[in-house]
Amino acid sequence: MIKLPLAGDIRDSIIRVQLGTDEEGNPLYYYYAIVRPSSEYPLSQIPKGVNPRDLEENCIYKEIKKAYRNEPEMFLIYNGGVQATVDTGTVDTAVIDGVSYVLFSCDGQDNGHYDGQHSKDAVDSAISENDLGENNAPFAIVMTDDALFPDRASRRTAATRTNKRSAQQVKSEINIRNGFDEMKKMISYCPVENIQWAQNQKNSNGEKIKADCDVQQLLNMLAAFLPSALVSGGQVRDICSWPKKGSASLSFLESETLAEPLQATFEHVDFVLEMADFLRSSTMDVLGNKEGTFGITKMSTASHRKKDITDRKKLKTQLFNGETVSGGLYKDLLPMLLHTIISEVFDYDDLTGKYSTAHTMEEVKAMWLEGGLAVLSVVEKNFKESFEKLYKSRWSDFVLDDLMWGHTAREFRKAASRPKDWKMHLTHELVK
Repeated sequence: MIKLPLAGDIRDSIIRVQLGTDEEGNPLYYYYAIVRPSSEYPLSQIPKGVNPRDLEENCIYKEIKKAYRNEPEMFLIYNGGVQATVDTGTVDTAVIDGVSYVLFSCDGQDNGHYDGQHSKDAVDSAISENDLGENNAPFAIVMTDDALFPDRASRRTAATRTNKRSAQQVKSEINIRNGFDEMKKMISYCPVENIQWAQNQKNSNGEKIKADCDVQQLLNMLAAFLPSALVSGGQVRDICSWPKKGSASLSFLESETLAEPLQATFEHVDFVLEMADFLRSSTMDVLGNKEGTFGITKMSTASHRKKDITDRKKLKTQLFNGETVSGGLYKDLLPMLLHTIISEVFDYDDLTGKYSTAHTMEEVKAMWLEGGLAVLSVVEKNFKESFEKLYKSRWSDFVLDDLMWGHTAREFRKAASRPKDWKMHLTHELVK
């Protein structure tokens, strides 16, 4: 018989819910118990059931063990405990010398835990190193009468569905803690909901938001300002790797060296959003009659790469304003192209910690219309020479080439230095 101390009185530490009856009409139960394991009464008493995995002392195991030691008052909230099938009719309670216990057995075939193995073993390990007895942190156990499961497959269904609980994405966690609020306050260019701040969010059109419009992408683009601030971790050689980092780049919002310079960019979030949309929506116009030969505006999957560039389908990209354009640019190129522009038209003031520009949005767009072809030609040249051979057809690797960032900035600088030329593009068409 397995015997575990309850965390409190019987009526406060265990509940049962009838879920059915057996063939003879006897009730079958689901139990939820809060126990307080110890070295004398370890969780290892519960055998392995239809849990297919062997124990690995990985980072999850270590994190659980650390939490049980250091956060005993919150562990029950943070941890899901163990789920197990038990011998039908064996769950009972007893009070011995003033201590309440839950008793049950797992002798039947396949009975035992089917979820929570890392939690069970990590807690036992933590207790063996520092057993506080009745002051050990409480732990949750779900017990289900085995007669509720007709066969092993049904037990695996329970285990599989339990393990299909999806983890929260980093952005969702930050969003629910209001971590993006300061950035959101600055947005007027487009509906705030057009940027994916949380998992499964839809945009203002009720459409699924693509990675093109994820907050992670927005932060990578805002990072285009950082090289002007001359801060550690904010140079081109650093920010060119942000697309490669995935959601890890969101951690820079709380970085000791980057948090403040990044927050200063929020004032210009509308500029970044509008310019990113303009770069993609104007690509075909900028390339003119050369657009058919530019691979950076075409699909780049394995099947498309087998075709000549002129025969590949145009890339479709989602804009922050909710529209979709054909023949735009891959999202990982945008931080580089925005840096190309920002490094020329924005200045950083060390005293105020602010970024500023003397140019209007329409003027910057006009500069792009004048110099965009030269800039994109640099990117296309590198694309044809090294995208597949050197970078294995991965865009996040392709933009790691900080020399390309320098070359694109140089080409844009040439265009910006010719005001007579770029001012020719100042038309009502730029005002949207």
